[in-house]
Amino acid sequence: MESCQVVIVMSRSITSIISAAVLGIAGLAICGFSATSAQGATVVFFDGSQSWNQVANGETSDTYSSNGYLFTYSQDKLFTGGVGLTEPIGRTNLTNWPDGIHAQGVSAGANAGKARLTVERVDGEVFDIKAFTFNLWASTAGAGAQLEIMPIRTDGEDAFNDPLGYEASGYYGMSFSYNQTPTPFLNQSTVLLHGYQSYTMTLYADFALTSLTIVDATVLPEPAPIMLMGLGAIALTARRRVRRLTARSIYTRECHTW
Repeated sequence: MESCQVVIVMSRSITSIISAAVLGIAGLAICGFSATSAQGATVVFFDGSQSWNQVANGETSDTYSSNGYLFTYSQDKLFTGGVGLTEPIGRTNLTNWPDGIHAQGVSAGANAGKARLTVERVDGEVFDIKAFTFNLWASTAGAGAQLEIMPIRTDGEDAFNDPLGYEASGYYGMSFSYNQTPTPFLNQSTVLLHGYQSYTMTLYADFALTSLTIVDATVLPEPAPIMLMGLGAIALTARRRVRRLTARSIYTRECHTW
């Protein structure tokens, strides 16, 4: 009887140890997936809770930093107010933080030209643009227009021969939104805005970027639920098998003793 009792105690200990080990491995695997999926972030601009700090004040542009990203956008600072006037007075921004960013066409100076806005990460790493919304601060319905976006590679070169175009023909104040779902007829989406160092938006008329969804391109996907369920099933099955084997060994020992 004494030896049988020792066997029973040992069997229970083995069961607990093996079960804990198996469950621990499964737990570590799940925790590993959770830690991986937590890397990186999706950031949706613009929000009053986000910081907004000016880092550069150019002759015809401003650069602000927020949530690890830089926004450089054109400003018509040399605008004088009309013919015969020589004193630069600039133009009023019709959209201001946290409602968005107003990119202005530049009427004078070395950088005269289209309204322009560039988005890049502070650390220079690549990222994706998943969705964006902009509105017009001028009418483009007569001539028609497209907001052009040129992704820039890590070597500083343009990603494509021609910029990607997004329909922008409309009236003053009109809004346009794009995401990864292609639009009807023109089939325009953000699918190609993936894995680049920066993105430059241009339009021949003033526009305001009012929403922007950015994703760190280095983020690994969440593990599928079936994978996590599988790890749990492995742990449960192993524990049951250990119990059955332990029970058989106890029974055999007890029969041998009697």
